[in-house]
Amino acid sequence: GGGSGCGGGGGGAASRLPTTSPLSLLPDAGPVKPAANFSWGEYQQVQFVPNSDGQRRYHRQLSCADIIVAYGPAGTGKTLFAVQEGLQRLRKGSVARVILGRPDPTGRADEEEEEAKTRLLTPLFDAITKVMADHTAADALAAARLLETQSFAGMRGRTHEAAFVIVDEAQNASLQQLRRLSDRLGNGSTLCVLGDGSQPDRRVGGNWSAGADGVSSSIEAYAKDLDKARETGMQTRIEVARLTNADICRSTPAREMRGFFSQIDSEEPAPRRQRLGGGAGELLRQAVAPSSARDTTRQRGDEGAIYENRDAHGRRWS
Repeated sequence: GGGSGCGGGGGGAASRLPTTSPLSLLPDAGPVKPAANFSWGEYQQVQFVPNSDGQRRYHRQLSCADIIVAYGPAGTGKTLFAVQEGLQRLRKGSVARVILGRPDPTGRADEEEEEAKTRLLTPLFDAITKVMADHTAADALAAARLLETQSFAGMRGRTHEAAFVIVDEAQNASLQQLRRLSDRLGNGSTLCVLGDGSQPDRRVGGNWSAGADGVSSSIEAYAKDLDKARETGMQTRIEVARLTNADICRSTPAREMRGFFSQIDSEEPAPRRQRLGGGAGELLRQAVAPSSARDTTRQRGDEGAIYENRDAHGRRWS
């Protein structure tokens, strides 16, 4: 269904976050340091406008939802519009912080490290730069404690109060991980789960196995969960945005080449696709796998060994 008539953004004069953070008003919040002053007036916030029916519906849904899952191909504006909505709420003071997270496509334990988080979250930082029209905005927001980056494991182990939480590339998480993330939402918070089910970078918790109902990725299965939850009549405002190739807004070469290769993929017999390596996700797994594992796989001709998801010490990645 489409979006409801919840009030959307609105420009207005530049403002500052209130001295009293919304988080400090919550009864179960615990001690909180007041956010440092952030001068919104130093940044012009660009207003990106949706260009397709699917984008317009998604844009409305973002302004209304407590939990929203949006999935579809790259270039449909999933990340850009979620970041724009989060920054607008932050500017108005209706949330205390924006939290960014993303599953590590390699599944390695080092995703807690700052360098790894920065690498994973670069697309989200790029979206902040576009919306704020300044490449220093993300650092300034982080310095003012208005922007947090968290490992995916950390996001699932913490309750988020008065926050706008964005999880990008969620197709690299398992369905159970996404379900557990949902019950970490605190008072006054919104959870945005974004991804493209056709581009998982690793096999984890069955996120690639197509079920009898035609669901082929964890994020699509999670969306179906939310559809069922909405039908129960619960008070939580739940939205699902399913974006398609018709909603892609990219350069002509990028759009045309995506359509061309999508057509090739649909015409290629499955056995030949497997012999060719199974796409970008397969290439990534082979790149991060130890050379000894790749050699063993070639000698035995065992395609399943590639999916074992073990590191050089024999530890499972997921």
